[in-house]
Amino acid sequence: MRVMSPIFRMAVLAAVLWSTVVALSLGWSFVQSERQMLQLAEVEAKSNLKRDLAFRRWATGRGGLYARVTDSARPNPFLAHIPDRDVMLPDGGMLTLYNPATMLREIKTEQAELYGTLARITGEKYLNPINAPDEWEKKALAIIKQTGQDYSEVTRIDGKPYLRRIQPMMMEEGCMKCHAWSGIKVGEMRGATDIAIPLSPYGSVAAQSRIVLGLTHGGIWLLGLVVIGFIARRSATHTDELSAHQAVLNKFKQAVEQSASGVVITDARGNIEYINRKFCEVNGYAPEEVLGRNPRLLKSGETDDAIYQEMWSALSERKEWRGEFKNRKKSGEVYWCMESISPIIDASGAITHFVAVIEDINDRKFAEATIRQLALYDPLTELPNRRLLREKLDQAFAWSQRAGKRVALLYLDLDRFKAINDTLGHHTGDLLLKAVARRFSGSLRRNDTLARLGGDEFAVVVGDVDTEADAAAVAEKLLEAAGEPFVIEGRDLYVTVSIGISLFPTDTDSLDTLLRNADVAMYHAKECGKNRYQFFGEGLALRVSRQWDIESGLRRVTERNELFVEYQPKMEIGSGRVYGMEALVRWDHPTLGRIAPDRFIPVAEETGDIEQIGEWVLQAACAQAQRWRELGHPLLLSVNLSAVQFRAPDLHDKIDAVLKRTGFPAKALELEITESAIMNNPDQAVETMRAVRALGVSIAIDDFGTGYSSLSQLKRFPVSVLKIDRAFVRDITHDNEDRAIARAVIALAKTMHLSVIAEGVETAQQLALLREMECDCIQGYLLSRPLPPDAFEAFILSAAANQDKTGDCTAPGEAGLASDYVV
Repeated sequence: MRVMSPIFRMAVLAAVLWSTVVALSLGWSFVQSERQMLQLAEVEAKSNLKRDLAFRRWATGRGGLYARVTDSARPNPFLAHIPDRDVMLPDGGMLTLYNPATMLREIKTEQAELYGTLARITGEKYLNPINAPDEWEKKALAIIKQTGQDYSEVTRIDGKPYLRRIQPMMMEEGCMKCHAWSGIKVGEMRGATDIAIPLSPYGSVAAQSRIVLGLTHGGIWLLGLVVIGFIARRSATHTDELSAHQAVLNKFKQAVEQSASGVVITDARGNIEYINRKFCEVNGYAPEEVLGRNPRLLKSGETDDAIYQEMWSALSERKEWRGEFKNRKKSGEVYWCMESISPIIDASGAITHFVAVIEDINDRKFAEATIRQLALYDPLTELPNRRLLREKLDQAFAWSQRAGKRVALLYLDLDRFKAINDTLGHHTGDLLLKAVARRFSGSLRRNDTLARLGGDEFAVVVGDVDTEADAAAVAEKLLEAAGEPFVIEGRDLYVTVSIGISLFPTDTDSLDTLLRNADVAMYHAKECGKNRYQFFGEGLALRVSRQWDIESGLRRVTERNELFVEYQPKMEIGSGRVYGMEALVRWDHPTLGRIAPDRFIPVAEETGDIEQIGEWVLQAACAQAQRWRELGHPLLLSVNLSAVQFRAPDLHDKIDAVLKRTGFPAKALELEITESAIMNNPDQAVETMRAVRALGVSIAIDDFGTGYSSLSQLKRFPVSVLKIDRAFVRDITHDNEDRAIARAVIALAKTMHLSVIAEGVETAQQLALLREMECDCIQGYLLSRPLPPDAFEAFILSAAANQDKTGDCTAPGEAGLASDYVV
């Protein structure tokens, strides 16, 4: 439960007291208003009675008033005892006496009708019964008779409030004329005059007055509450501000005392006045050992004096200074610290104190060194990495421009390293890379930089190069160093190295281009037989330029309609019939002309453009093959699938979509996949091939024998056809090893109930030998070169005319599809 604040309690109490005072004032004002109303009524009553008394005395002093007798003014029967009550007039009329009482009674009657004021004469002795006193008058007559004073009282007449006042009426000489019969002597009270003032008009005025009083008091009450609230709020705000200020001060105090950084406050002369707990923890001093002393006790002597001069220069100019020191703890240990020192300036602009924040950055310094090591150095060989290599190249470029010398960049790639890594394991491969790094480092000058770029790639930056011969000499030393065997865990390992060399600024003045040129030269060295070095020359520059043209040209190549498909027929050896064809993509570049597939397909695989190209080829080939089927040529269509396409997760959906768009039957489609593509991830390859086979599409392993598949893996793959690579067919007639490989592949296919096709068949002797080995089908220039659609259509028409129409042949390896594949 929240505790009420003292200011709020006081405000509530003040509001209650104020409300009580206003309520009492309002009540008192209501009472005063009622009293004033009665006083006003009393004044009116007194005034009326005084007028009555004045009128009676005036009328009595004149003996009354004679009035002509008329229908409305008849003689008063109660004055019949007066001898001269009536007087005859000469005209025969008559005057009758109106004594003061009669006149007063009639006046009061008129007054009651006009103003509501009731008045009459009453007494204990009377002739006219109308003057008989009522109950209140009897009581009042007794009171005034005893006191001789007027008497008034608020009472009700006919249910309405009235102020009744009665005044004693004394017997006078003039009264004896009419009232001598009563026996009342002059000077004695013979009756009374009674008047009743209606209080309703006064009540209306009083009610309005009470409304005004209520409103004014309510306004004053609200104003008072507002003032109380305002004062309370101001007081609370002031109190809150004081509390907040105090809390902030306490917070600052606690923050400084519990800060993770050491805090020191000195006076203007540098004497220490305050240190926090962290300062003591970091430096090992107790407060009494430091207070009053100069911070010089922390100096280690290992900080450059220029830093102290810079610090005092900034502080003297009233500026904050921030920098790093090496301080010494009480124990004598030296540590790195970051200090931020600020002058404290008073209102007059004088420096009164200095405050320093000290942070132990030993761990950060170690972390920075570690991060730099990780960021700039290869963790395996501890050589500079690619990032640091670029920094070194930037420095070498700057030096080269100043000195007028050239800089050589050598790209190195170990030959056969992948085989060692795969066969002996990554642990052995890592040990070999370390040994290579040490040997290469020992073959270079101290100013040369050796870096590892990743994998089995290294780079060397050589400065102070006058001619290509200087760079070649370094490359030869590296080749020689790599030529000696590496002893790894008691085993002699042999590797060679291919080196590419690019010169700055001879070849280029761009760092990125220099790196790319050296890489291109290195790959060219590999293509030329490995274990050699290659300079980047004009020929390679042209090759790189063409490579870039190919890469840029592949962008949206399908949208520009630069691709087209040619078809190479396939023939069944046993029957001699053409049962199908392989779709082969071609590219007519607008400036480079016809580009061979073996040049642009690898580039497309690297850039990722192969997916759109492959999908376009499949679409175009299926659409063309479907048109030939509609013309009566139902041939089996083979389409190559790149490794990139094969790894696509939506391959199954893309093939299905193409078949549905073109209407081409799945059973007439065969996808050719290279052996290496399916062996990268055999488990995933099996799942992908099963999904494709579920569509009804058959699968062939292309270039079989050039990869590294095992029989245990091969039997898992749902394939229908093995294709013998042209490399084994080319020399099959005179190379015993090629002939043995071809025979083994055919025997393997027969054992696994697979069809086998030999590609690259160019001579009749090759065909005869393949027939002898019981190869199922062939493909090659002996049969036909790849043909554009029109030429291929003419070819199959010619082949059909020369072929026996048996009608019961079946497609190789696909029993039951004879009607589809017979030409």
